[in-house]
Amino acid sequence: MPQPSLAADAFMRVVVIGAGLAGLSAAESLLAGGADVTLIEAEQRIGGRTRTIHDSYVGGQYAESGAEWVDSIHWRMLDLMERFDIETLGEGMPWTTIRRWVYWNGERHAGSDIEKLEVNVFAAIERYENLCEAPATTMDDPSQPHLHRDAEFLDSRSLADLIRESDLGPVGRLFARRNAQGEFASEPAKVSALFVAQQRAFENSEVQRQGIEMLSNRVKGGVSQIAQALGRDLSQHSRLTLKLGCTLTSVEQTSDGVVVGCSSSEGNFELAASHVVLACSLVPLRNVEFRSEIPTALREAMWGLGYGPITKTAVQFANREWDSGYGTTDSLSQRLYDPSVDQDGESGIVMAYCGGDGGRDLATKPESERIDAMTTDMRTIHGITSLSTGAFSRAWSSEPNYGGAYATYEPGQVTKYWKVLREPWGRMHLAGEHVATCTGYMEGAVESGRDVADRILRTS
Repeated sequence: MPQPSLAADAFMRVVVIGAGLAGLSAAESLLAGGADVTLIEAEQRIGGRTRTIHDSYVGGQYAESGAEWVDSIHWRMLDLMERFDIETLGEGMPWTTIRRWVYWNGERHAGSDIEKLEVNVFAAIERYENLCEAPATTMDDPSQPHLHRDAEFLDSRSLADLIRESDLGPVGRLFARRNAQGEFASEPAKVSALFVAQQRAFENSEVQRQGIEMLSNRVKGGVSQIAQALGRDLSQHSRLTLKLGCTLTSVEQTSDGVVVGCSSSEGNFELAASHVVLACSLVPLRNVEFRSEIPTALREAMWGLGYGPITKTAVQFANREWDSGYGTTDSLSQRLYDPSVDQDGESGIVMAYCGGDGGRDLATKPESERIDAMTTDMRTIHGITSLSTGAFSRAWSSEPNYGGAYATYEPGQVTKYWKVLREPWGRMHLAGEHVATCTGYMEGAVESGRDVADRILRTS
C-alpha cells in the first residue's frame, strides 16, 4: 500500500486518538490555532470515562458509572460547565464525610460511636494523614514531583509503609485501606508516597492560589453532558473530521510527519498527519503496532504505569432506607454512598465504589452477578426492604479501551515515568489524565489536552 503523504497546502494536520475530555480539549485548542484535526474514537460515542447512566432507573434519576466529581479548584471544568450552562448539584462536600459511618463486624456505627470501636481512632487517622501530607509542604512544583529533594526515598515507599508506621488499629487500618482503594483506586502497597505528596501539593497550591475551600461537587444532569456539549460545539467546525468506531492499529513516524493506521467496520485505512495526539488510556496502546522504535524509557513507562481497577455498582430502591453520607465497610462493597441525595423522588440510589483487589475481583464476574452480590450487601448493611427498581455495574479494568478507572503511580514510578510520559517523542504526544498535574480527574484530562495542543502549535 502506498504511504499517504501530507498535502503541501495544509498548514497542519493532527490526528487525535480518543474522544474523551482530553481528546476533545486537544482538538478544540488545535482547531482554534488553525490546524486541521481528525478525531478518532474506538467507541460509537464520545465522552470516554464520563458515562452518566439514566436508562437503568425510574423517576428520572441517574448515577455516574465513570467520573463523578468536579472539585471547587477544578477551574477548567467549571469554566466548561459555565460555558454550556451546566450547573453543580447540591452543596459542595468536604471529604471528611467518608467517616460519617462504618460497617464493622456485622454492625453499623455512626458518629461518636466509631470511637467506641477503637479509642482515639480519628486521632490516629489524622497522624497517618499528616504523615502522608508532610512531604507536600516541601514540594516546590507539583507539576515536577520527580525534582523533590527526597524524591527517590519517597517514591520507594508506599501508603502501606505509612500505614505500618502510623500505629493504626484495625478500624483505622480499614479507613486507610478504603481511602487508598477509593481515592487512588489501588491497594496501599500499590500507591507511591511521592505520588500522594504530589496530589496533596497540587490541591494545596490551587486552594492557596484561588483562595477557596476545596469541596467536591456533583453535576446536575450528569457529567456526560459536558463532553457531549463540547463535542456538539466541535462538530460545527469545518476543519474537524470525527470518526467513531475506529480502532488505532499502528503509528509510524516519517521524515515529515506521522502515519496512523486504523481499522473500522468498513475496513482498514491510513492517515498522514503532522502530529498524532494519543489522548487515550495507555492500556489499549499496548496492543498498537509502533513501526518506529519507541525509546526504551518511554516504552517502559507506557507499558508499566499502574491503572486502578475500580468497579462501580449503583442500585436504585423504591424507598430511601439508608444513612446519608459516605460509609466505610469491611464487606464486599468497601464504600457506600447515595449519588441521588440531591435528586428528587421517593426512590433513591446506593452506590458501591470498589477499588484495588476488590474492584479487580468483581471485574471477573458477570454484571448480573455483581449487581446481585452488591444488592444483598446493601440490604444487609442498611436493612433495606424496598423493591430494587434498577441497577448497573461497570468494571473499568475489564473495559478493553481503558483497562482501569484512572492512573495510579506505583512505588518507583514517579521518578521513572513522570517526566518521560510528559515529553513528546518526535511528533507523537501523549494526553490524558495520566500525564496531567491533576492526575486522575476530568480536570487533568482537559489540562493535558490543552497543554499538548499548545505545545504542538508553538513548535510547528
